[in-house]
Amino acid sequence: MKKLLIPGLIVATLAVVYAVAGERIGLGVLLGRFDSHQRLPALRSKELPIRYPAHLWRDGVVGEVVLRIHITELGTVDSVELRRSSGHAELDSIALEGAKRLEYHPARKAEEATAVWAELPVRFEREGARQSIEER
Repeated sequence: MKKLLIPGLIVATLAVVYAVAGERIGLGVLLGRFDSHQRLPALRSKELPIRYPAHLWRDGVVGEVVLRIHITELGTVDSVELRRSSGHAELDSIALEGAKRLEYHPARKAEEATAVWAELPVRFEREGARQSIEER
């Protein structure tokens, strides 16, 4: 029996998080100028809580959701806003709910953890998904 394994099915392709604002971080972050005392938030785990539903993948439903997330001083996400819809309500909902469960190493200004707002693009795509056949 052959079984099709699709790694892209298990988790949505999650694009790199980039900082957008953060009054406490300052304009230097927006312009890409960092000093040695500033650090952007980084995901704590490679395990992402955003799942690409099998039925949507099979039906060819794809899209990109852009979220605005607030990452606290503790690295948790306490607020999520939809900046741009994928055009499919279920993908939007999955991205919104999953983003709330993301955990980060918090942004830092000097040695102090600081809360920031960031944009998070979440791509649900079929192209580029590696496929392999496992013999059973």
